[in-house]
Amino acid sequence: MRHPATTPDPTSRSDLDWREIAKRIAALFVLLLPGIAWFPADAAADPYRDGGLWLKATADDEPVAALSVGTEIRARVTGHTGRIEVTQRFTNPRDEWVEGLYVFPLPSDAAVDSLEMEVGDRVIRGEIQPREQARETYEKARDAGQRASLVEQERPNLFTTSVANIPPGGEITVRIAYLTVIPWRDARYSLKLPLAVTPRFSPDMPLDAAAPLAALHSRAANEWLGATTTPERVGPAVQDARIEIELNAGLPLAQLESRSHAIAVDAGGAGAGAGRRQVLAAAAPMDRDFELSWTPVLAPDTQAALYTETFGGETYALLLLVPPAWGLSPGQSPPRDVIFIIDTSGSMGGPPMEQAKRALALGITRLGPQDRFNVIEFNSEARALFRGPMPLDANTRRTAQRFVAGLEANGGTHMRPALELALAMPATSGLLRQVVFVTDGSVSNETELLALIERDLGEARLFSVGIGPAPNDWFMRELATAGRGSYTFISDPAAVAARMGELFQKLEQPALVDLELHWPGGQAPELATPLPRDLYSGDPLAVVARLGPVLGTVPRTGPSVTLLGYAGGSAWSRQAPLQALAGEAGIARLWARERIAELGRHKRLTSGAMTGRLSREQLDAEIEAVAMQYGLVSERTSLVAVDVTPARPEGAPGRLEQAPTAAPAGTAWSRSAAFARTATPAAMLAWFGTVLLALAGLLLAPRRPRWLHP
Repeated sequence: MRHPATTPDPTSRSDLDWREIAKRIAALFVLLLPGIAWFPADAAADPYRDGGLWLKATADDEPVAALSVGTEIRARVTGHTGRIEVTQRFTNPRDEWVEGLYVFPLPSDAAVDSLEMEVGDRVIRGEIQPREQARETYEKARDAGQRASLVEQERPNLFTTSVANIPPGGEITVRIAYLTVIPWRDARYSLKLPLAVTPRFSPDMPLDAAAPLAALHSRAANEWLGATTTPERVGPAVQDARIEIELNAGLPLAQLESRSHAIAVDAGGAGAGAGRRQVLAAAAPMDRDFELSWTPVLAPDTQAALYTETFGGETYALLLLVPPAWGLSPGQSPPRDVIFIIDTSGSMGGPPMEQAKRALALGITRLGPQDRFNVIEFNSEARALFRGPMPLDANTRRTAQRFVAGLEANGGTHMRPALELALAMPATSGLLRQVVFVTDGSVSNETELLALIERDLGEARLFSVGIGPAPNDWFMRELATAGRGSYTFISDPAAVAARMGELFQKLEQPALVDLELHWPGGQAPELATPLPRDLYSGDPLAVVARLGPVLGTVPRTGPSVTLLGYAGGSAWSRQAPLQALAGEAGIARLWARERIAELGRHKRLTSGAMTGRLSREQLDAEIEAVAMQYGLVSERTSLVAVDVTPARPEGAPGRLEQAPTAAPAGTAWSRSAAFARTATPAAMLAWFGTVLLALAGLLLAPRRPRWLHP
């Protein structure tokens, strides 16, 4: 046995040879390696969690506070019309001059006719100009250092606001206003205010909702009729809007609610009129569309109202008519071929996919034994459940329900193959072909798809179902119009059953076709758009007409309008008494907006029957002329406002920034970490780091002292 004094110290420096020193240096490196590989990219403090707007020029740059936009919306609803005012407050937190760009949605039927720019205590009112001229006016003012604002229509339901020369730490307020129609539909009134934008998928190019938008300032490359690029840029930071609505329904209300947002309702005191309410959503999240619905206590069998306005020496009329239910008794619906098309692309991920699957499952449940059906899903590819429509029995129903339950969202939104597959399926003799299309409509090639429907629909009918917090509302409505069907919007999961029930009431009843409208006194007004070819139970008939200077005398009460048509092969007619409500400012502009939409429809759907003898150039000229005459933003005209006082000092640098719109709730964009951030292999790096830490622990484990060795 050795004496303790002579026992060697295993930790003594003199006892460490070069091999031990090298091992410990290696262990130290292994310990540090997980932090070097992982920490800078993923574990750093994330500023995006604070809810603000942030920008990164490249993936490696530090994020900086971005141009922010505060939004306030005030609406005044009177009967069937609404005047909406949208205020956008651009705030520049940077220490340099900024030109701001903001993309925002509006209803597809919005007649945008007013622009004001507020700078300090000055208010500058905008003027309507042809689009190229307005862009030139704006750019000239911007380059001269003047404050300016430009409102342009990128798509019928997508607009941009450009604001030039926002000073460091400064603010510019832009206020636009529009008029919209609020018809009676499916036993309720609904006011919808779009707040979010779902980025459109372009089939011929990869979708990058965060890409810089330099092309947006190149008008020649961005004509929307042929565009495949889209101007949306969305981010995960949820913005809020303050919404105030002055509701004068004119009828006692049985129900007033918003399924999309929390609201506070003030009845307006004892002296308030019937149906008058003040509605407030003080902090409405802008990651979903706002919808307010109200139902009167008693609704007459036939809803009819006539609003008139004199503009430019002529009388314009807005006629809203909802005929009573017609057709067959329950259980007597004719046998049908029903083809369900469901969008399973990446943009449908999360809650929208679950809503779509539930809607489809309910649709299959509503089918009867006399019906045949099929299911088509599409993303980057399209596939059908069966080779053709199959009879409904216990086996096919069970197979379809399993198929629907297993659907998952991924891939691109290639709609064309799914539509071609559905329309090419052989029809069953004696059965009416109905196509139910469930999607968020987030595509950029709307023109191509609408032309396909117009060309290949045949005797079929297409019904569109808009799913999610912010579907492409204009496209979904146009699909139903081109498909001679009806549009259903489902934003709330709790409303899926009710909305699908309303849709199937339309599917199971014959449409009212070959419509004729006879005005009192034999008047023959100029309609903004032709009467619909098919009208379904519960759907409103909204007609905007120019009566002319001579035919403009509209009796206040007494006469009736007569609606004629055929339902289920039998003649159908109704007379609806009219009560004219004069003085509704904006009816003329609504007529002009509908007229522009019809001209644009002729331009998009290029079959000879639609365009007639007018060339595209002539249609463009007529769209511009109507928009200029009535002062509206359109694809050919814009609103521009310029403060003639120079603000930015000569030579002071500036930059262009786009303020991202809040991503729709539940979508992939709302779960991203930043606007252009590339995904990192965090999970792999975490496992890699764990293995390295274990290896480091083994390397640092103390050696057994030599004196313990036998």
